[in-house]
Amino acid sequence: MADEKSKEFRRFILENREIIEAILNEDAKEKKKASKKEKLDDKKEKAKTKAKEANETIISIISDDNVQQHFITGCLEFIHFFEAVIDAVPMSPETREAVNKFGETRDTTIRNIVAVGAKDKMESININEIKKEPSKSSAGKKKAESIKINTVKKKKTA
Repeated sequence: MADEKSKEFRRFILENREIIEAILNEDAKEKKKASKKEKLDDKKEKAKTKAKEANETIISIISDDNVQQHFITGCLEFIHFFEAVIDAVPMSPETREAVNKFGETRDTTIRNIVAVGAKDKMESININEIKKEPSKSSAGKKKAESIKINTVKKKKTA
């Protein structure tokens, strides 16, 4: 009887071979898709990590005070170079007026940059409030309002 069941099972498999292979192929395809998806997710995470590191590096470079100082200095030096070149070129009075206006604008910009930088530095300074408390020893004494210093004039000797 076991032999008969084996033959029947074998016949069933042979008759339904295409369906069974399709089912097995689907499983293999799903495993491949899952494997590819995992690989893509890993690559995506690595790319995100690299992008974050690059972003942090760029921001740290750009936000460095020394880099900003040299960048601004370089820009201002280029402006001075450009102005010197224009001063060396023969030009009409109208063009000369435009060049002078450019110089005034540059000077105003420099003053504004310095003013804003100083304001930013002053705003970032923390000042702690100091509360005045009367001292215990001088609680009942009246303090002098002001001190006047007299100057002594020398008399002329004859």
